[in-house]
Amino acid sequence: MMDDEAQAQSVTPAESRKRGRLQLWGDAALRRRFINIGHLLSGNGINGLIALVGVAMTARSLGPVEYGILALVISYIRVFDRLMRFESWQPLIKYAAQVAQDGGDQAEQLRALFAFGLWLDVGACLAAALLASLVAVLFAPLLGMNHTHILLVCINAVTLLFNISGTPTAVLRLAGRFRTIAYVQVTGSIVRVALCAAGLWFHGGLIFFICAWTISQIVSSLLFLFVSLVELRRQGIVSLHRVPVRGITRRFPGIMGFAWSSSLSTSIRTSSMSLDVLIVGALADHRSAGLYFVAKQVAKVVQQVCAQVQAVLYPDVARLWAQGALARFRGAVVQVQVILDIFAIAAIAVLAIGGRWLIGLAMGHAFADTYPLLLVQMVALAFTMHAAPLRSALLAMGEQRAVLHIVLWATLAFHIVALTFVPMIGAMGANVAHVVLAVGSAIAMERTLHRRFSHARAEERPAAPA
Repeated sequence: MMDDEAQAQSVTPAESRKRGRLQLWGDAALRRRFINIGHLLSGNGINGLIALVGVAMTARSLGPVEYGILALVISYIRVFDRLMRFESWQPLIKYAAQVAQDGGDQAEQLRALFAFGLWLDVGACLAAALLASLVAVLFAPLLGMNHTHILLVCINAVTLLFNISGTPTAVLRLAGRFRTIAYVQVTGSIVRVALCAAGLWFHGGLIFFICAWTISQIVSSLLFLFVSLVELRRQGIVSLHRVPVRGITRRFPGIMGFAWSSSLSTSIRTSSMSLDVLIVGALADHRSAGLYFVAKQVAKVVQQVCAQVQAVLYPDVARLWAQGALARFRGAVVQVQVILDIFAIAAIAVLAIGGRWLIGLAMGHAFADTYPLLLVQMVALAFTMHAAPLRSALLAMGEQRAVLHIVLWATLAFHIVALTFVPMIGAMGANVAHVVLAVGSAIAMERTLHRRFSHARAEERPAAPA
């Protein structure tokens, strides 16, 4: 035993860190993370393929111009969804991890926490639906809308009333129900494909397909809320609507600041993720907007992988940071980054080899110009996927202001590039702007995480003797 102790003392710090990294790649947490990621990839892969079938049916039925109008309507509604939505799952997961670490009456504290998140979600949904409809009605001429466009917007705005997603996301992620999260989305896509098939068969028009996309989104949102409430009931947390939320900021100091900061960050990012379609439609034409939207819908299949893998990581790193397990925290971030990088490279390779043929087969030759747009968009998405674990890590550290600043400056660069290049080269200008946004965000988040993590390491080391 003395030999073991002497050997342990003789190990240098560099060797200790190297052994720690090797252990991280073979520990049980990594295996569990891979299993959860596998559930999400399988569920989202199926969902993505089904959703693409719906996109293909809609595109073939409407053609590039009318599909471009549908894209502009859906993107308009998404802007208000993102602008008004509180990303309540982020503060809920962070503070729930602290509740688990502090002990005490966890069930009652979690009940108050989830009730607070639910009221935030409901208020945001009502405000988003009302504002989207009012702006469309009051400012239709300024936005280039006619009476048909206003009707389409009001129909699709109904989805905002039911889009209560923040609290259900936090509940299911904290419970490790990643398989449920993945497969709930499949239901909405199946409903959309069934309705789109009917529209293709009976030659449905633009209003029919707007209604089809609206109904499928409502079904998906309601099912997601239902399964989260079932999970809460399983944990003994019921009647959230009866919990008083007065004094919640005293029980969870800083939660409103975290919620506002994360929501503002999301709102700023929205101007690049949803306004881009509107920018292309305004500065180019409806056909270009339709082609660009098709490219976004195809890339969204890969982007969902990014979002769901991040869903596995965020609860883990929030707990690890609350526990002060710095080595495991850093290892978890690196592991997920490597997984996403490999997946992104593989997706770009597949697209480069057979993307043009697949687009022609699914959407028809009228959408052949989508291929170069999609290829450049995938390059931007690869950098976005690399930065996604960094964003989760920074939020777990409480660095939401740093994330907000990075998003603000990167989005400003996006708009400058987009407004400059879209009038010159059309929809490709928006893709170039996305590459600038993604690369800038990835570099800035890498540097911020490295600096913050080095500071935490320095605080962890004992002071040198005098």
